[in-house]
Amino acid sequence: MRFTATGRVWLFAALAVTGALAQVPLPAAWTGPWQYGAPPDGWFFYGLGVDYTPGYDSGNDGAAKFDGTGDHIAIHYAGPAGTLSYWVKGLTFSGGVFRVEQSADGLEWTDLAVYVAPPTNATLQMHFPAPATRHIRFLYAEKVHGNVGIDGISIGALVYPVIESLAVTGGVVRAALAESTTGRTYALEHAGAIAPAPAQWLPCDTQTGTGGELELRDPAPADTVRFYRVRDVTP
Repeated sequence: MRFTATGRVWLFAALAVTGALAQVPLPAAWTGPWQYGAPPDGWFFYGLGVDYTPGYDSGNDGAAKFDGTGDHIAIHYAGPAGTLSYWVKGLTFSGGVFRVEQSADGLEWTDLAVYVAPPTNATLQMHFPAPATRHIRFLYAEKVHGNVGIDGISIGALVYPVIESLAVTGGVVRAALAESTTGRTYALEHAGAIAPAPAQWLPCDTQTGTGGELELRDPAPADTVRFYRVRDVTP
């Protein structure tokens, strides 16, 4: 499906206004269909070609076909988000630019990924949107030659790290988190006192989230009293 340049501008403006009213709760995911799909509130498709079948994820319900400058998928969600994952594939792609972007307000955008040579085999990618982000956009910013396929878009809710238990085994302090987000980075920090403020927090350990339970350790607690906290320090 194609539109004139004027049609693109007005349709994009209409989607931006609609997006301000509709948000999808997290976690959220869509695997297809795309061109003729009926996306839920908060999801917007524009300019997509006929789906690539059977698609790249396990849904076997097609992959989105970006075949022209300005084609995009936009998601407006109630965040914050912990992860963004999707499958991407370049099809005879050369010379162009495909962007995956984030925005807090739907007006000012920054890049999560810029593809000038998308993988020629469907590849699963993961990014970590900023906590203030509420909009994600997949945008064929400039077409020169070839297309881009996108499938299996998934946005996970941000999991705030909480220490469920502390235990001392063999002189090692073990801090257990009941839940973590795959790929995000968590840091265990300690302080000898928390008053008067501000406390001086020092690093003990960092670990990458597993999607489930996670253990962080302080291998050499030398103080009589230590206070602990865990922070999400994902870049």
